Amino acid sequence: MNIQFQLPNHGFEVHPQACPAPVLAQLQAAFYPNAPALIEQTTTGILYQTAAAILGENCFPTLTVLYDENSPAIPWQQDNPDHADRKLIVRLSLDPCSFFDGALKLCPSSHKHGPLTPQQVRAHSSRPFSSPEMTPGDILIMHPLTIHSTNASESMKPRRVIQIVYAAAELRDTLA
Repeated sequence: MNIQFQLPNHGFEVHPQACPAPVLAQLQAAFYPNAPALIEQTTTGILYQTAAAILGENCFPTLTVLYDENSPAIPWQQDNPDHADRKLIVRLSLDPCSFFDGALKLCPSSHKHGPLTPQQVRAHSSRPFSSPEMTPGDILIMHPLTIHSTNASESMKPRRVIQIVYAAAELRDTLA
């Protein structure tokens, strides 16, 4: 995989089986806010290392979200556009997730349009999208302005995901 091409051009990239099995098992067993294993992986482990390879060694987490349910559909959206060029979203799948399980849908190259109004985002939703099937241990990285959504799960299988937004070191004082 060529991150230097995929992330800037498509706005996202999947790293298959990037999370080592022992770490994955630890996170699957301790899937709750402030779990020591989660804090470790977010600040020094594989999730941090994935972000640091792109944003630099002193990047830091600004938001952690644990998705642990068969949530309803989420409409097409962009994440917070503030400082988006110096942020990265890192998502670790803990369970298998296909299109029918409500996998993330992404509009390739949509981040190149910059921050969009809700009407502009809806207009992009009619374009072709990608919905990568994820297996436990897969890591998806994406630009915060990549337009994305999910369908409600048709299978009712669990689809636990750890999602962390990282920011580059130079934003530490700005975002504090």
